[in-house]
Amino acid sequence: MQVLVNRIKERLGAGSYPNEASISLGIVMPFLSALGWDTADPQFVMPEFTSGRGRVDFAICSRANQPIAFIEVKGIGRSLDGDRQLFEYAFHEGVPLCILTDGREWSFYLPSGQGSYEDRRVYRLHLEERETDECVRILDRYLSFSRIQSGKAVEDAQRDYREASAKREAKRSIPIAWCELVNERDDLLMELLADKTEAKSGFRPSIEEIEQFLDTLEPTAQGSGLSQRPQVPASSTRTKIGETDPVKQKGTSRGLKYTLFGNEKYSSNANHALVEILNVITSRNPEIINKLALSVQSRSRNHIARTVAEIYPSRPDLARAEEFYKGWLIGLNIANREKLRIIKQACDVFGLSFGRDVIIDLPNAH
Repeated sequence: MQVLVNRIKERLGAGSYPNEASISLGIVMPFLSALGWDTADPQFVMPEFTSGRGRVDFAICSRANQPIAFIEVKGIGRSLDGDRQLFEYAFHEGVPLCILTDGREWSFYLPSGQGSYEDRRVYRLHLEERETDECVRILDRYLSFSRIQSGKAVEDAQRDYREASAKREAKRSIPIAWCELVNERDDLLMELLADKTEAKSGFRPSIEEIEQFLDTLEPTAQGSGLSQRPQVPASSTRTKIGETDPVKQKGTSRGLKYTLFGNEKYSSNANHALVEILNVITSRNPEIINKLALSVQSRSRNHIARTVAEIYPSRPDLARAEEFYKGWLIGLNIANREKLRIIKQACDVFGLSFGRDVIIDLPNAH
């Protein structure tokens, strides 16, 4: 088979196949013969196969006179001229495999698949662009007599189609996933962005500054990606990164305002407020701090733990924490949305009412 493939490659390079008939006789038939088919037996290799629905250049059969694959031959350079009638014909005849070829390029399709003709292509083989061994492997995989007879060729084509469909879906989902990561303020995304910024500038931005940057991003018109909103002039009311906006921060010039058991308090930022609130709440019943720690675990980290290494087991280098009660740490490299969730969960675990016993509104937490 290797010798035959090399010989046909040479003839293709020399332009030895001027029309469809020469391709059928000089390439398709020799390949089928080398792949184990008795090309002289019209019960298994049926040239010019015709039924009430149409005609196809070759039908090959797993059992006598029962086609399992159609081969349509095109002139050189026309292998991608998808023949709609061929696919409809194959579908109505219940033929699970279709092959379109110009001798140089071989496209293997699953007619019953979903989507466009391109979506239903399970493999594209270009003889002159692939190594000979690879050409032999693919032709054998989908067209050899033994694999067609056993059903393995069709099974592999179906498996390859499913894998190709999954890859296409994964590719289509990348921009959607990216939008969700940005919109949901994924903790790891923000940590990695902070790390990269620190590596480039020598200074680490705060989570709040990263959130402000993410606020400048918006979905594209197609909803498949993100673009940056136009920069607002300095004279605008938009707050610059690093500045404190009393309205945005829900506080006053004294800092972030919140209410704890009826007492109005101020913290310099959301991290300090989280630590102070947890300190007061957990001091009421330290024995159940472990219950709180378990209730606020996420997929990749422990927000509350005894050691810094336990805060973020998979990336301890990203863990930043502060003690809020004797021997208990809270991870602080998280979004305000997550901080607010932890405060609400603490209220629930310790039998308090969020909105009455604890009142706080963190920026960008909704």
